[in-house]
Amino acid sequence: MASKKILYEVSIIRPLVILLLVVMHSFSMYGGGWELPKGMEIVVTYKWFVKFIVGFRIETIALVAGYVFAYQSIDLGRKYDIFPFIIKKFKRLIIPAIFFGFIYFFLFLYKKEIFSSREFILSLVSGIGHLWFLPMLFWCFLFLCFIGKHDFQNKWLFIILAFLSIIPIPFEIPLGLQRVFHFLFYCYGGYLLYANRILIYNKFLNKRTIILLCVLYILLVVINTEFIISLNIDNASFFVRGLKSLLFGFFKLIISCSGIMMVYLIVSKFTVRENFKPYNWVIKSSAICYGVYVYHQFILIWLYYYSSFPQIVGTYWLPWLGCIITLSLAILFAHFTIKTKIGRFLIG
Repeated sequence: MASKKILYEVSIIRPLVILLLVVMHSFSMYGGGWELPKGMEIVVTYKWFVKFIVGFRIETIALVAGYVFAYQSIDLGRKYDIFPFIIKKFKRLIIPAIFFGFIYFFLFLYKKEIFSSREFILSLVSGIGHLWFLPMLFWCFLFLCFIGKHDFQNKWLFIILAFLSIIPIPFEIPLGLQRVFHFLFYCYGGYLLYANRILIYNKFLNKRTIILLCVLYILLVVINTEFIISLNIDNASFFVRGLKSLLFGFFKLIISCSGIMMVYLIVSKFTVRENFKPYNWVIKSSAICYGVYVYHQFILIWLYYYSSFPQIVGTYWLPWLGCIITLSLAILFAHFTIKTKIGRFLIG
């Protein structure tokens, strides 16, 4: 069995993507994702800023999960038994989703007159608010457990998962399963990316490919925003609306893939250098990414909708200052949380 090592590319990409997630949510109300706080106005520049960030950040987190899992399975030789693995991931993902979801619900969502115990419990295990990602990732890991056990690398499975990722699901599926088919592709893609990274480095790790990916990403985001999303087919037939959904899903897929590979190759351009090592603070920041992810939306929601902060700072300064405050507090909370026993259990 090989000795454990630090994946420097992951140590850089993981905090980078979490940073982008915080930035994106800080600007999200300008891109249509969140409601505008009282008295705020749409800023077109900020809208485009959101569009360029939103394309790949959460998909990259799923890909990193598959990438690290491949390293553990292939290089370290870990073969997981299904039931201990389920228990491990339940503790790692479902329990934090329930714990923090409980707090999130009673802070921001609880309304006595419409409260339903059944719906509340179902919401908790499905992931409330931004915590939907945790139960979803739980199911992805079960899939990866099977893949890793047999080191199953198959191009047809990759293609099938790519197709499934673009198919819209017109009904709600509880327990975090709603988005699984979309993210399985990225988890498996991460597994294949690590398994074939040397081949990818030899073929694509060059300035020309990186520049082409950057240009492609920008063009795809512009085309998707200006033409695909804006297509008005409300009165069209069910078939035509379905085709638009597939087209939108296809563009989302290639935008995410081009963005992910752009970031991966840029980072790898540095990490493949002999004797390269990131700053210690970069490596250590990877340890608090989970906590920053969990805490950041609590802080942003309170700042934007439960305080007078937006009205004090105004439309243009709001996302910048909101991002700085949120990131600072989330890092602080995550840092002190993992110093406690229960904190290490939840987000350590």
